Amino acid sequence: MTTQPRLLTVGVGAVGAIYSWRLSKSCNVTAVCRSNYEAVKKDGFDIESAKFGKDVFRPDQVARTVSECVTSEPFDYILVTLKALPECYNVADIIAPAVTKDTTIVLIQNGLGVEEPITERFPDNPIVSIVAYIGTSQTEPGKIKMVGKESLVVGKYLGAKRDSDKQRAEFIDLLKKGDCEVQIVEDVEKVRWQKLFWNAAFSPVCAMTGMNTTELLANEEAMKAVKNVMGEVIDAAIANGYQFNHDEQMHAMISRTEATATNYKPSMQLDKERNSPMEIEVILGTPLRRAKAKGLSVPNLELIHSLCSATNALIMHQQSKKSQL
Repeated sequence: MTTQPRLLTVGVGAVGAIYSWRLSKSCNVTAVCRSNYEAVKKDGFDIESAKFGKDVFRPDQVARTVSECVTSEPFDYILVTLKALPECYNVADIIAPAVTKDTTIVLIQNGLGVEEPITERFPDNPIVSIVAYIGTSQTEPGKIKMVGKESLVVGKYLGAKRDSDKQRAEFIDLLKKGDCEVQIVEDVEKVRWQKLFWNAAFSPVCAMTGMNTTELLANEEAMKAVKNVMGEVIDAAIANGYQFNHDEQMHAMISRTEATATNYKPSMQLDKERNSPMEIEVILGTPLRRAKAKGLSVPNLELIHSLCSATNALIMHQQSKKSQL
């Protein structure tokens, strides 16, 4: 029997590899890998990080599916770092084989409403919801490059059916043992909205136009689209009870992009270029539905959601045809 907490990380790409590696300082880590399974099983993760240095991280166990990992010894934590793609799969179904009554479910995912499938399916399990600010990519299977610093924002998910204060504090402690930067907030959903102000505006416009952030900032028509969508998402957050200053947020998002995100391609754009499904529903669909529920008119958000959803449908159709060949 291990004395360390047992952690199962599901969807171990670039973000999952970094945080599994940091948590391995105090946890026994099982990694569920998909496309990179062979490389990781053989050689581990070859990590190069501006913040944490270079290392080869070998998880204690590597598996292809969650079902393979289920033993008589339950997991204390399931860390979900899968892309949030309700269009393609339900995260609750994927992790279900490993969830026991004492499992704490930790989400490090993009977007709004990612907690809902988990709290619906597992209302009695503690949930820890985390927003990550990190620049990392998997350059080839098992090879991870991380630029700059990282920061995690952890807060209460107010829609949870049960209190998770104790489990959240314990998980924050494990992250800090791995030298992760953790900021604690009262309501994690406010942070998810704020991240969307950027992500729901810049990401789809970059994806649809093929421009990176620098090209976008220099293009008057593209920036008109960014500002129109961003304004509606900020209005939706305000209508849902969050006290943001509309003009301040807009100015901060654009000026920060000019200062710190030059020649950057958002992950939505990279997914489109790879012909992979994009995170449309959690970045555009959820704020759209929540805006409409409050009676707001959001024509720009609605249009960009339709365009991106149509593009996503085409990508998924092409993928399914390819898998049938």
